Amino acid sequence: MEPDSAILARRLSLSFAIAVIILSSLTITGHLMGIPQLRGEILGSPPTQPMTAAVFLTLGSTIILLSKRIRTPALYIATFLLVFYTLTVTGYLQTSITGYGSNSRFISSILFIIYAIILILFSSSRYTAPQVLAFSAGTVAYCVVTGYLGGVGVYSQYFQMAFYTAILHLLTSASFLSLYPEEGIVAPIHRSFTGGHLARLLIPIMIASITLLGLFTMKISQRLFPGFGEVFLMGMTSSLTIIVVILASDELNRIDEKRSEYQRDLLEAQKFFRDVVENLAEAVAVFDHEGSIIYRNSAMKKLGIMDLPRPSSSGEPVMIERMKVGDGHYTGWMVPRFSDGKFTGYIVSLTDITDLIGIQRSLESTVGERDALLAEVHHRVKNNLQIIMSLLNIQAMNASEEAREVLRDAQSRVRAMAILHETIYDSGNFTGVDMGSFITRLIERLVSAYGVYGIHFQVDADVRVNLETAIPLGLLINEAVTNSIRHAFPSGEGSITVTMESDGLLYLRVEDDGTGMEGVPDGTVGLSLMRALADQLEGELEIESDHGTAVSLRFRELEYMKRT
Repeated sequence: MEPDSAILARRLSLSFAIAVIILSSLTITGHLMGIPQLRGEILGSPPTQPMTAAVFLTLGSTIILLSKRIRTPALYIATFLLVFYTLTVTGYLQTSITGYGSNSRFISSILFIIYAIILILFSSSRYTAPQVLAFSAGTVAYCVVTGYLGGVGVYSQYFQMAFYTAILHLLTSASFLSLYPEEGIVAPIHRSFTGGHLARLLIPIMIASITLLGLFTMKISQRLFPGFGEVFLMGMTSSLTIIVVILASDELNRIDEKRSEYQRDLLEAQKFFRDVVENLAEAVAVFDHEGSIIYRNSAMKKLGIMDLPRPSSSGEPVMIERMKVGDGHYTGWMVPRFSDGKFTGYIVSLTDITDLIGIQRSLESTVGERDALLAEVHHRVKNNLQIIMSLLNIQAMNASEEAREVLRDAQSRVRAMAILHETIYDSGNFTGVDMGSFITRLIERLVSAYGVYGIHFQVDADVRVNLETAIPLGLLINEAVTNSIRHAFPSGEGSITVTMESDGLLYLRVEDDGTGMEGVPDGTVGLSLMRALADQLEGELEIESDHGTAVSLRFRELEYMKRT
């Protein structure tokens, strides 16, 4: 983030450049309208020449472009100034100063050459040398301005300069010095440290005080006895130095007080967080970039861990899933630490999960016992149902044809229930029934029972349902498939497709390509049972008979009902 002083310096640079443009424009206007004050004819100064004002107007505009990082125009302007004023200075040196012309004084020509060099260096992203040059130019301009204000004047023909020209030079130099405040020799002034703060405080005070003191001394030295001006200047300079030292001491004391306050707050914050970390149940350690321990809390010291594998170079936190330390088990995280994008170490936190591991093992043991018990239950239910099937088969041997048919239907339904429990038992998963596996087993048994080896079956049922739903659903599928086997294929050949899908609701469809039915029969035991099972599943049964028969059912999975 850019310091506030740097932002202010950039604004000052822009303001100085605008002031140069305004004063140059007023000077040119004074020449056009014949107004001596606008031309700069004050304090005994000659007027600023229109050519000089035009050059300053161009310089002010160029500085504004540089502040917006537009550098190409600065190079063109610098080249022109360098060539033109080099020739001008050469002319001054080869001829009489007064005889060469009055377009620009000798010292101004030198300063314009300096400005050209400054523009070239700034455009090349070089800052120290141009700032030194700008400071030198500003010093010369400052001397001329104070000379006019003090009534001393400038007597050397090589250093003749108009008052307005000196002001324009001073503004231009100040604008150059403030243009890049975070670079070069002016950078320390704008830093957010004590030195920068003191510099920003003392420099304006010293410049203003010395200027006012010097001007006052020059005024009184002509009116009082000889030598008093120098004595007065010495005394006032000593007093000013004492005042500045007192101000600097006061400012340093204030900064030290703030620093002490911040350090105290920092120590209190460190103590607070250290107390928090020390009293955590979790073990915490901080490692440097070489893997050496910087800090361990009490819990980590008790574990005695001195070394851990370093985290990956990706910079992402790494989870420690389980670590055995002594008789305990721990889990935690390794979090890398970075400073300015550079890896500086990592923090490790470990949580004791020994009790959780014990509970987990107890639960696993309990679940294993429960699964074994459920497996035994399903196995015994299946065996009992097979016994019932055998009894029904024995009963059917000596029964009439009509009774044998009824017993055979009952045997088929019992078989469906036995297959259901067998599917659960074989899968080892007692949370539900894999309907694809169940339907495939059911069809295999029905094919064997009815000897219909010419019928092809296709099953697409990648759905799992709970036992509460599987029992009525399995019976309904058994009825639908059995009806198709018994009535749809007089020739003993055809195909039956069983499809089951889940899209929020469950959808079952059993269809064959057999002879179909003339209308939907009513009052049969099989159809009545299917409707009753559909009602139990809270679904709506649909039967279609067009080029075969299709039984479809859309329903929701039933919730487990508590039984007391």
